[in-house]
Amino acid sequence: MARGTLSSPARGKRRWAVALLAAAALLAPALASPAAAEADPAAAANTPVWVGGKQGYGGTGVFPIYSSTPEDPANPGDPDFWAYCIEHDVHAKTRTPAIIGDAASYLGSNHFSDPVVRGRVLWVLAHGYPALSLADFGAAAGTPGISRNDAIEAMQYAIWRYTDLDFDAAWAWESEDSKNAYWYLVNGANASAGMTPADFAGTVSVTGPTGSAKPGELVGPFTVHTDRAPAQVTVDPALALTDAAGNAIDANAVTDGQRIYLDLRASTTSGSATLTASIAGSGFTGSVISVPNTADGTPNSEDHAQSLVLVAGSGTRTSASATAQWTASSTPTTTPGPTTTPTPTVPTTPTTPATPTPSTGPTPSQPTTPTAGGTTAPKPVASGSDDLAVTGALIPPALIAGLGLFAVLGGGALLLALRRRADA
Repeated sequence: MARGTLSSPARGKRRWAVALLAAAALLAPALASPAAAEADPAAAANTPVWVGGKQGYGGTGVFPIYSSTPEDPANPGDPDFWAYCIEHDVHAKTRTPAIIGDAASYLGSNHFSDPVVRGRVLWVLAHGYPALSLADFGAAAGTPGISRNDAIEAMQYAIWRYTDLDFDAAWAWESEDSKNAYWYLVNGANASAGMTPADFAGTVSVTGPTGSAKPGELVGPFTVHTDRAPAQVTVDPALALTDAAGNAIDANAVTDGQRIYLDLRASTTSGSATLTASIAGSGFTGSVISVPNTADGTPNSEDHAQSLVLVAGSGTRTSASATAQWTASSTPTTTPGPTTTPTPTVPTTPTTPATPTPSTGPTPSQPTTPTAGGTTAPKPVASGSDDLAVTGALIPPALIAGLGLFAVLGGGALLLALRRRADA
């Protein structure tokens, strides 16, 4: 089960929880039941913070508070929280380490030690700037469009009205907006019963799913517990969120005990996701910051710089997370070995032996009278169809040519002999 931590939207890379994680008792709710998950600033005693330079008019101001010393103190960036002075007559120190604690750690000797006064101061913190946005504070105070410095001045004078005075002083107002906003705060605080740290201590936790999960189904449930509903829920990486029936839910209106599922019905791969539930506000509003007079010193009642009271900005949220994993089932596959493709055997069709057919030999040529320029060669005798096998004696062409030549010569000799006889 994951429990609440703190985050400031202006500093996504550096969270207030970074510093407060060092206070084991403060985050003991991370191991406790949801009912015991209230943030207790008392457990944050001796947790270091860093005080930045004052912002606002010269006589009043608000101090940026960092969970750790910035890498570049000259350009520290956006703070994690803010703080106002609760000791009017003590010199302030800025750009210096400090210590956070609860009301019991307060080192001053003015009216802030009175629980009733602390209750009034907490009311002012909860209903002013920057717990409310500048626009919201201006609207509530009847001063729409109030400037930031005027809002800060009204806040600081209202706090000093309770910590250092027991009457309404004639403050040196910079503007009518500042004066009107001051009276809104003081009148509201006087009319209230005051507030306590418990009024700021919201709790949130997330219980992740147990057992194995796989893609292709709804993975869950994640169960959200909070005493400050509605909670907002996000998931990383982005996935659709549903109820147990697979219906989409409103991720900005999650109630206490609500069960949430990740929609992985279209997924086929393994993976994991972290679901985070958050609620508005911080249990650390009202914490006391004690500032030493020297950077390496330890503040005490006899030697300390101006004490401060912490306030969470309007966008501050307390969050808790849980993670789920799912694994795709793998089917073992066997790699087939080499196969031999059989060569089809063509059956041999028995054939009937052909009956030998005597070849027709060459027909003897009749003697012819030679003509000038050559002789008549004998014609070769056809051996029948080309599809039939050749049988009998095969007379080579050279022999045929020789026989033809013999016939010609013989015929010529016979003719010569007849002529000679005729001449005789």
